[in-house]
Amino acid sequence: MNQTQAFAELELPPLSQRNIAAVFEQALARTPDKVAVSDPNRQLSYAALYELALAFGGGMRALGVDAGQFVLLMLDNHLDYVVSWLGLALTGRVEVPVNTAYKGTILAHVANNSGARVIVIEAAHCAVLAEVIDKVPALETIVVRGDPGAQVFPARIKCLRFDQVFGERALPAALNPWDLMGILYTSGTTGLSKGVRVTQAHAYGYATPALFGAWDPDGVTLCTLPLFHIGGQWAGVYKALIEGASAVVLPRFGATSFWDEVRQHRCTHTLLLGAMANFLYRQPPRPDDREHSLRSITMVPVMAQLEAFKARFGITAVATGYGLTEGSTIIRAPVGHAEPGPAGWLRPDFEARLVDEHDIEVAPGDVGELIVRSRDPWSVMDGYHQMPEATVAAWRNQWLHTGDAFRCDASGRWTFIDRLKDAMRRRGENVSSFEVESEINAHPAVLESAVIAVPSEHSEDEIMACVVLRPGQALSAAALLDFLDPRLPYFMVPRYLEFFDQLPKTPTEKIQKQLLRTRGLTAATHDRQAGQAQRAAGAAAQQK
Repeated sequence: MNQTQAFAELELPPLSQRNIAAVFEQALARTPDKVAVSDPNRQLSYAALYELALAFGGGMRALGVDAGQFVLLMLDNHLDYVVSWLGLALTGRVEVPVNTAYKGTILAHVANNSGARVIVIEAAHCAVLAEVIDKVPALETIVVRGDPGAQVFPARIKCLRFDQVFGERALPAALNPWDLMGILYTSGTTGLSKGVRVTQAHAYGYATPALFGAWDPDGVTLCTLPLFHIGGQWAGVYKALIEGASAVVLPRFGATSFWDEVRQHRCTHTLLLGAMANFLYRQPPRPDDREHSLRSITMVPVMAQLEAFKARFGITAVATGYGLTEGSTIIRAPVGHAEPGPAGWLRPDFEARLVDEHDIEVAPGDVGELIVRSRDPWSVMDGYHQMPEATVAAWRNQWLHTGDAFRCDASGRWTFIDRLKDAMRRRGENVSSFEVESEINAHPAVLESAVIAVPSEHSEDEIMACVVLRPGQALSAAALLDFLDPRLPYFMVPRYLEFFDQLPKTPTEKIQKQLLRTRGLTAATHDRQAGQAQRAAGAAAQQK
């Protein structure tokens, strides 16, 4: 297979039609009464979803949020999230999704960098917002979904219930390809998380169904990834809306319940991270493993046991690809051509090069950093929000630098090799080493630290912290991890921790993380997961 064959079915509409309003216009003309999105509690047709979203947009207008302004969404997976996101997008307002595990300085940074004056938040997350509310002076209105209980916010804050914000129906905006649709925060490499400015055309190009398989208007896409992620929002719900299909949003992924949920909702397609596929494969075999409605899977990255997975669950249609928040799904292997290792072929509406650290193209077959640019305007990020220096660095020499190392073979097939940047990916979450190190270094006994990625048995990365203590200080690994628990989202807390007398450095005092990665785990490395298992076993023995 070559690039032409891989993308024979990729036909994007004119740039002017790559926006959410055009998607609804087409769906409402074809099948207004068809179920668009459902969750375990209710479902909405295209017509009902459209009207409810516009009513939400009207409510934002009443709160003084004008077109082009930002609204933070810190919500769990359910239809209310979909309504909120679409209400903003349809009326020209800008969604700022917030990872529901964020807390402390990371949450405050996202809120402050966005400049949003309104947040729509799950009641369960109000406590972490209250802890930083005094550090977010621009925030004026908190819209709470659910009962916040006894949570009290400062008098300057206006608090509303979610059902109170649905106002007079707003008109859909006349959207352009360059209009902002969202600011999505992705972990930085040498600093705080950066807000990727996503245009209408950018989001459409990432979600277009032709990248994930043939268009299937009769299909049902299962969405178990968080809606604050592009995997849940774009590759899940938005993909289904573009093809005029249906989407099912579940609160979370569950390895033991997954196939029963597929059967219950008659789902035909889903996106699985490699770790999720591994979890499913490791479940005990069941007689009904092949008795389900799922016809195709997009798996990223592809698990090593792909063929055994396909045989066990009776699924032959597996696709894969490579994408990034700043860009799009740039590389893709179509259904039937996914395999462990290669990510696929470059989509024809993008250009790509492999370069060295000076942006000089490497020799054919050699490994280099993948840099890309789109042939269509407004199809990749509009820069990092309020971070001009980071934007210039990412667009050095007029190419978007991915920070990822690839190799390209003679057939034009691209294979991901490694991350050049210090950002890690753990169980579907992007993790900034800088942010984790900042919290470790906040401990009074710590002199300095370096956080690195180490291989995980579930694919993607595990996190290891390499720590140097201050002279004369003593600290156990368990105590330091307990210190980090309330300060970091669960997925950022390192699994592995090791104390060092000193860290390897260059003559200019830069920590040589590559040497730490090469060294990897040793007998002196503390494994938090093993420690938790030992404590649980000890507690069970005492109860007996």
